[in-house]
Amino acid sequence: IRKATHADIPAILNLVAANPETLLPRSEQEYAELLDTTWVAEIDGKVVGSCVLEVYSPKIAELRSFVVHGQYRDRGVGKEMAMAAVEEGERRNIREILVVTSSRDYFEKLGFSDCLHEKYALFWKGKKKQ
Repeated sequence: IRKATHADIPAILNLVAANPETLLPRSEQEYAELLDTTWVAEIDGKVVGSCVLEVYSPKIAELRSFVVHGQYRDRGVGKEMAMAAVEEGERRNIREILVVTSSRDYFEKLGFSDCLHEKYALFWKGKKKQ
């Protein structure tokens, strides 16, 4: 597990693009701007995972764009990346780190919980197109 570099961005984009059902696409520019808080998992010279800690304020950040290539899952790679991001958040004294996920059980095992003092994440869906 290491910090991402500009050279890793194409591999990160490929990992995200391969998982459109669970990950929002991000631009090369977005990843370039977030390199300081982006990690990759590299095995045998190949980037097999990535995650970003997007810091919104000194109080809150989001663990996002979290992905591990299917062939490398269940090896602890994701946990190591998540913990690297959480440790960075703790180093920066960020009080809350959130994750929006369809893999709730996975993140609960890592220590994330669904409730922070009865706070709920609610999302604006926008106006429905007719």
